[in-house]
Amino acid sequence: MKERKVKTNDVFALEVTSIDKVCNAGEIYGRQCQKEAKIPVFSCEGGCIKGEIARQTANLIAKEEGFARACHGELFSVPHADLAKWVREADRIVIIDGCSLFCHSRIAENIISKEKLAIFDALSIHRKYADLMDVDDVPENERKKTARKVADTVLANLDEDIPCCPEQLSSCECTSSVKTESVCCG
Repeated sequence: MKERKVKTNDVFALEVTSIDKVCNAGEIYGRQCQKEAKIPVFSCEGGCIKGEIARQTANLIAKEEGFARACHGELFSVPHADLAKWVREADRIVIIDGCSLFCHSRIAENIISKEKLAIFDALSIHRKYADLMDVDDVPENERKKTARKVADTVLANLDEDIPCCPEQLSSCECTSSVKTESVCCG
């Protein structure tokens, strides 16, 4: 098998078929969130436990005053939607990535000004489950407690206006159980 070498800062394109439809609920929600100047919150959508913790974390943060859950599907693939407009025009956007791959933030930074993004790697905060994939390998109550811990850390950092971005994080790697310190989230 031939080894494939990829440069760190390579860029690739992903084509998305356009659509003239919008989500009616998303239109109402997007306009309301924009009117109320809510801060959009996105999360990793990976199918592993790390993605699940990030999702639960984003859901908890979105329940706090001034925040609301945003739909990455509309932002990434329905740019004419009101929900996408709300996100693009927001002063600040919170992204909870599940691990050091920073999948969501790497896409978002090509749609939204990097300066608006408050990016957090949930794995560098909770430092658990680096070697697990299946969500069911972690009991539900433990998932909830872990997500709460991450949400509290993110909210504290946002309150103190501590910027978090991939360049500042020294995350646990997805394939390693080695624990490392994080500059802003540790």
